[in-house]
Amino acid sequence: MKLLIIIAIALLIGGGLMWLAEFEPGFVLLQYGSWSLETSLVVFAVAFVLLVLAAYWALKSLVLIKQAPGKLSRWQSAKRLTRANETLTRGLITLEEGRWSEAERLLMRYAGHSETPLLHYLAAARAAQKQDAGERRDNYLRLAHETTDGADIAVGVVQAELQLASDQKEQALATLQHLREVSPKHPYVLQQLQKLYSEMNEWQGVQDVLPDLRKRHVLPSADVKSLSTDATVGQLESAISRQDWDGVSEIWEKAPTKIRHSEAMSHAYIAGLILQDRGKEAGPLIEAFMNNDWSDQLVYQYGLIQLDNLNGQVKRAEHWMKKHPNNPWLLLTLGRLLKANNQADEAEGCLRESLVHGERGETYQELAEVLAMAAGNGPAVLEAYQKGLALMVSQGDALT
Repeated sequence: MKLLIIIAIALLIGGGLMWLAEFEPGFVLLQYGSWSLETSLVVFAVAFVLLVLAAYWALKSLVLIKQAPGKLSRWQSAKRLTRANETLTRGLITLEEGRWSEAERLLMRYAGHSETPLLHYLAAARAAQKQDAGERRDNYLRLAHETTDGADIAVGVVQAELQLASDQKEQALATLQHLREVSPKHPYVLQQLQKLYSEMNEWQGVQDVLPDLRKRHVLPSADVKSLSTDATVGQLESAISRQDWDGVSEIWEKAPTKIRHSEAMSHAYIAGLILQDRGKEAGPLIEAFMNNDWSDQLVYQYGLIQLDNLNGQVKRAEHWMKKHPNNPWLLLTLGRLLKANNQADEAEGCLRESLVHGERGETYQELAEVLAMAAGNGPAVLEAYQKGLALMVSQGDALT
């Protein structure tokens, strides 16, 4: 349509010029020095128009020639960008399909020409990780960091996840600690730090990160409280394993009242007291706990200690029996206390009843010792010892 309009205008102008030529042809004289040119007005006008058009097309051609390299470069860049987007999509699909080597090749083919090289390098790092190619993985992560400003946290998180997947806990811990320095309030970094500290039994680290977890509402309040208890108990157990008795006392004294009164904390602290031959201090703690709650673990430990008032200890265990008559751990504890109080017949009855509700090697061992207190029980003693040893080999049955 545009071409038709141009042709129509040209015909009109041409017709007009022909009409002017017949009506008044006129003339044009051009002179420069000794040189002169005379022609009709119409011929001059046509020549001038042609000259202007020729100059216009010449200038336009020069501009097009000058712009050609840039346009070619932009066209090539656009084509590479399109291919980069296509290979990113194909690479991610291939990665999810589990074809690690092919996915890595696709993701890296146009990574340098992509608008989002970060996605290419991070996905390629995951593909390399699946092939146990740690050096390539780290190189891709380095490229991801270098090519994208402001991606420190994203790259660091992926790096930590991949290090954990390779069981490189120390390296992952260093990465997460650095990320926490860069972004102290980042919720995911805090959560991953807490999980890693817990897995590594780095309970002081858990304690250090708990205030931020609570403040940032990263975890529910109940989970934070549970973690606080676990961390304190973990610190206490670690001190016990090192036989750092001063440290044990310090942790116990500094622990919040609610944590100190928890079953896990009480059990760990009492275990430490028993190892120090301070069982008499453990008795009141167990009795105080049992006044408000019940614990098989603490009941079991109650049978491992002897208080000054052994009769009172037996009576307390018998009182507990009224509410928990079939509890095998309480029956074992009462049997031990009765044996220590030289009440062999009653002790035998409790131990046999405990075995009815759950056979355990140490219960048979206690029964053998009770039977040995009376003459003529040789075969029964031997049988009890044999059963006890067999069970102890096959299972760890004590609530320690």
